[in-house]
Amino acid sequence: MKFAPSGLARTFAAVLAAASFTAAHAEDAPKVHPAIQAAIDSPDRPEADRKRDEGRRPGITLEFFGVRPGQTVIEYVATGGVTAELLARTVGPKGKVYMQNSPVWLEGAGATAQKQITERLANNRLPNVVRLDKAPQDLGLPPNSVDGAVMNLVFHDMFWMAKDPAKNVPAILANLYKTLKPGGWVGIVDHAAPVGTGSTMAVDRRGQHRIDEEFAKKLFLDAGFKLDKESKLLRNPDDDHQKPFYAPEWREKFTDRFAFRFVKPKS
Repeated sequence: MKFAPSGLARTFAAVLAAASFTAAHAEDAPKVHPAIQAAIDSPDRPEADRKRDEGRRPGITLEFFGVRPGQTVIEYVATGGVTAELLARTVGPKGKVYMQNSPVWLEGAGATAQKQITERLANNRLPNVVRLDKAPQDLGLPPNSVDGAVMNLVFHDMFWMAKDPAKNVPAILANLYKTLKPGGWVGIVDHAAPVGTGSTMAVDRRGQHRIDEEFAKKLFLDAGFKLDKESKLLRNPDDDHQKPFYAPEWREKFTDRFAFRFVKPKS
């Protein structure tokens, strides 16, 4: 005779499975560079930023990208600057961070976003951060002047912000390619959409805010970048890729996220 598992047994099994999943990821997680860890642990970070760490996993992310002291890095769609601050603290006084936000985003975000940015940079608290309120396809930076670029959960935003995504997004990547030094890197993490959906879940600001990872990969390859590596450390097999990341059921949960690192060839 077979007995159906009790509620307690099912709960225990679920906890055990979750623990095994976490342990497996912990074993695979890379050792984080001391500069990245020091940036995360800095007592000068706002408490509101710290509360977002569990949902963003900055140590794993910045280590995968290869952020290091002394680099010049640009963060695309930096919004209020949570990641930009970590980048600034990691690259240190000999490095520089361009905190990019498009005028289109700033206009839509309103006074609250402007206040967040102003407060983040007030009193020269992040002296190596340069505010860059420019369209991503026309950054105005010198060619071959940047070591790396970060697109952390924002590549999908470039589609709804563009009047003509088919034209503007390739222009963004072309401008980035020109701006990066030979051998420079691009780190991208985003909410995964079903394969084959292209940009359909990204073009509507009120939509799912997801992007097809194979579609995103092809755009970078078409722009001349080479895929350096991928990471599975931000994946979540329980995500069915259907709901937007801000849906109520995803609050305090972790969406399935792909992570790519591209490089600009040295020659």
